[in-house]
Amino acid sequence: MTTDATASPQLAMNERASAAARPVPPWIVYVACWLLVGLYQGLNASIGESDVATWKPFVWEMSSVLIVMLLVPLVFRFERRFPIDSRPRTRVVIVHVAGLLVFSAVHTTVMLLLRELAYAAMGESYDFGTVPVRYFYELQKDVILYAVILTVCFAMREFRVRRASELRASQLAAEASEARLRQLTAQIEPHFLFNSLNAISNRMHEDVDAADRMISQLGDLLRAAYESDSAVLVPLSRELAWLHNYLAMMAERFRGQLEYDIDVDANVDAVPVPRLLIQPLVENALKHGLAARGGRVSVVVRRKNGDLECAVSDDGAGLADSELGSGTGLANVKRRLELLFPARHALTVAPRTPSGVTVTVRFPIGE
Repeated sequence: MTTDATASPQLAMNERASAAARPVPPWIVYVACWLLVGLYQGLNASIGESDVATWKPFVWEMSSVLIVMLLVPLVFRFERRFPIDSRPRTRVVIVHVAGLLVFSAVHTTVMLLLRELAYAAMGESYDFGTVPVRYFYELQKDVILYAVILTVCFAMREFRVRRASELRASQLAAEASEARLRQLTAQIEPHFLFNSLNAISNRMHEDVDAADRMISQLGDLLRAAYESDSAVLVPLSRELAWLHNYLAMMAERFRGQLEYDIDVDANVDAVPVPRLLIQPLVENALKHGLAARGGRVSVVVRRKNGDLECAVSDDGAGLADSELGSGTGLANVKRRLELLFPARHALTVAPRTPSGVTVTVRFPIGE
């Protein structure tokens, strides 16, 4: 019993909160807006007609507004059936002139009927004057009202069409960027494979067993690559596993000449990074910095102020000023960063003290 008594108020509170969170139905907003318009016009009319009973101006305005409120959706549907910008123009004009006459006739007839009923309920009689004159008087006002409704119909339709076009263009741009990213990522793999096979071929003449180990390591790398060949982003842990295998293979290639270390912050293993982002930077260090005399490659991955920073350094001979930032691998990495993180990334190539080069990429985490 205690549990039920405690749960019931909580359940009621949850139901009230759920009801408060529900959006107001559009038709309620629509009716409320028209009623506010009628009350506003009735108030203005009552101020200007000080010599009549206060309720009469409200009857005049509300009777008109209520009929217009009911007719507007029908005009919207009619305009969708016969768009004002369709062709032939003559046919559209004739159709909407007929629509205007029907609109005005229904509006005026029902409006006068409502006023008669309201006056009768108050014990009075409504004088609507000469019938043809009154209908013409209302018609000239309904011309403006009908034109405004058609204009709103046209504007809303054009807005929806333009919005749909913008969304489609955005989707196409996103799809194009995705395709470009996949193309750029795919470009890395043949380049990497060619260089790896060339390294194995060179090693084959020096140490058959080392070449055999390199072939096995290359097989593992290719298997890992094709497990995620459709992914643009992969967890950092997978990228680092690939990098470890790649550096192990290169250590076989440069036996006794290559040392490497990888230093990674804790709790960043699951961070999504562009696939094959770091390997081209390491390959660039091997090609330009260590190919001649060997050395050390260092990879440092840090989390900094909501960004992930990856720095690849070598202690080789360094690069001339004209060579800093050049190369197919770096250009590929730069373009992929631009597509994935526009205006929110950085790629820098700088000389390292006392010798070598440091390439640093930085991009936001969680994108």
